[in-house]
Amino acid sequence: LEIQNVVTGNAKAGEAYFNGAGKCAECHSPVRDLAHIATRFDPPSLQQRFLFPGGGGRGGRGRGGPPPVPLTVTVTPASGAPISGTLVHLDDFNVSLRDGSGEYRSFQRTPSLQVVKHDPLQAHHDLLDQYTDQDIHNIVAYLETLK
Repeated sequence: LEIQNVVTGNAKAGEAYFNGAGKCAECHSPVRDLAHIATRFDPPSLQQRFLFPGGGGRGGRGRGGPPPVPLTVTVTPASGAPISGTLVHLDDFNVSLRDGSGEYRSFQRTPSLQVVKHDPLQAHHDLLDQYTDQDIHNIVAYLETLK
């Protein structure tokens, strides 16, 4: 499979999207976490990393990026204090987590149990339904300027 040139967009339009409609600047900075990003990743990897962050595919784990950010969850029983930790398992019937001390906690999901999942990459997931092809090419062109 031959990877085509993905740097076909307009860098200025990509920067405008980054700072505007994409809301990327709410979490990312071209002078902090994205400083020199284009020297660490080729354009196809840059595109893959912002479309599908957290590993999997080109530029995933083990390629110089940060480790995956774990999902966390806060569980609040009807009569008790909230318990937060790293999500281990979540389905329609049960939720389990490891709390700050590393202790495994499991709960049966009932109508009175409140469960709030926290996904730090949710904004990236939400944008997948909003990006146009042109937005994607413009963002890659902008990220390519961060050398």
